[in-house]
Amino acid sequence: MNPQRLNQNLPCRRPVGRRLLTLAVALLAAPSLAMAWQGQEAFAPETTPLSQEERIPAGQLPSEADVLQSSELDGSTITINFVGTDIRDVSRFFSQVTGLNVVVDPDLSGPVTVRLFEIPWDIAFESILRSHRYGYEVDRNIVRVASLSTLAAEAEDRAILALNQELATPLETTAIRLSYADAIALSPVVEPQLSQRGEVIVDERTNSLIIKDTPGALNEINTLIEALDIAAPQVLIESRIVETTKNFSRSLGVQWGFGAVADAAHGNSTGLVFPNDFSVVGNNNAQGGTQAAGIGGVPFAVNLPANNPTSGVALTMGSILDTFRLDVALSAMEEEGRGKIISSPKVTAQDNVPASIESGRRIPVQTLIDNTASITFINANLQLDVTPQITAEGTVMLDIVVDKSEPDFGNAVLGIPTIFTRRAETKLLVRDGGTTVIGGIFQMSATEEEQRVPFLHRVPLVGNLFKSKDTEQSNNELLIFITPRILEQ
Repeated sequence: MNPQRLNQNLPCRRPVGRRLLTLAVALLAAPSLAMAWQGQEAFAPETTPLSQEERIPAGQLPSEADVLQSSELDGSTITINFVGTDIRDVSRFFSQVTGLNVVVDPDLSGPVTVRLFEIPWDIAFESILRSHRYGYEVDRNIVRVASLSTLAAEAEDRAILALNQELATPLETTAIRLSYADAIALSPVVEPQLSQRGEVIVDERTNSLIIKDTPGALNEINTLIEALDIAAPQVLIESRIVETTKNFSRSLGVQWGFGAVADAAHGNSTGLVFPNDFSVVGNNNAQGGTQAAGIGGVPFAVNLPANNPTSGVALTMGSILDTFRLDVALSAMEEEGRGKIISSPKVTAQDNVPASIESGRRIPVQTLIDNTASITFINANLQLDVTPQITAEGTVMLDIVVDKSEPDFGNAVLGIPTIFTRRAETKLLVRDGGTTVIGGIFQMSATEEEQRVPFLHRVPLVGNLFKSKDTEQSNNELLIFITPRILEQ
């Protein structure tokens, strides 16, 4: 027996609160408990028996539920000392002290010798019964004490009687039409509640359960079906896929060339017999084999222009007789771009029911197997798959898959584009109306490129005239948000 159960089963209608109840019972070789009660020294002053006014009035006896749930004596303790006292007298003692209706079985007998200090009375009572292999049962407002074998035999007899009564009870048939639940899905839940003679049939056409059983079993099954056949709550799931891009590129280029001449025609010969005159020019071929020259017509010695320049400046300088000429051209390009794409699929689903929504393309792919051509389709679309579960606290458990795939025709293979996929699959808990990030991807790429003249680009300061520089940076960020909202019925 559970001490806590006994404490709940055996209430006292006398409000004793949390005060200490001390009972000193000294029964040394006393023939009966009644003899000991005659002496005032057997009880502490505060443990006088219950008065007639304190006991339960006639006609106001508590129900069995009151007896089982009462806990008015929690915390009260007693000190007892029984020596050779008959267990029947001990039971009457507890009845007198607590005011309980205690009925003792006629076969109950045996001496009790026990000494307990400051122990709850209900634990003391149960310990004494258990040590003699006795037990108790509650029948409405009466506590009946008997041997364990007697109680077990009576319980078995009651079970046999209930079974015989059930077998003798006429069966009734009822048809229950379901409004929200599925009859096929609910049938396995109803079957364990049937009696031995009961049966259930599913009518799919009307979504009904046809049940044949005893009236008592039908009442319990009807109560169960009423609790289960309710409208399932719905959840609106909104997903937002935010993509941001940022691109930056810069290109700086330089071009310059020179030409010099010394001859008699220009009046600046060398004065030597050999070489009496000379000329020198920078020379470089542009891409495609076309010679590159400045606005003065002097070919460029260093030809490192910017890629796709958007601005530039050119300068040409020459002497009076044009015996020396210098052409310089500077070009530059800078580009910056920003982009933002927001995709927002939404779907409404019932509690614990999967839902899906998709929008996009299906790309045909031809395959050849055993000289037989067949076409299959590959999805490249925006898709949201989710199964919501509403918890008892009002939050939403989501089993969710978000997929955004796009065809990349710039990287096609045999005419079939590759698929650029962004996908998140997870299970998470979100409050009603709350928003959370279920995933994100951040990509950054940076590229720097230099074109230069060997060795000369290393010369401090002057080396910048022998090289060009290209810089590119790219940032891509993907964030996936999810927001569930429980819809009111």
